[in-house]
Amino acid sequence: MFKEIRKINVMVFKTKQQIVDKLVQDWGYRKEQFYNSTTNKSVERFWTYNRTLQYLYKLERDYVKTEHGKKHKVLS
Repeated sequence: MFKEIRKINVMVFKTKQQIVDKLVQDWGYRKEQFYNSTTNKSVERFWTYNRTLQYLYKLERDYVKTEHGKKHKVLS
């Protein structure tokens, strides 16, 4: 009858590097996915500070991690 409201911990990040470190630590991403590599020069331009932060918030809001580190969409 009542929807479960998930509380999101709002964290303050000063740099994009802090956000990427959180994504690596908590969600299993690699740093290379958010920065340029020798073969792909457009990644860093796409993953701005704000876009990276909003992506982290979306993961925490809409997904849940399993004990094996996989992420699954929350059914509401």
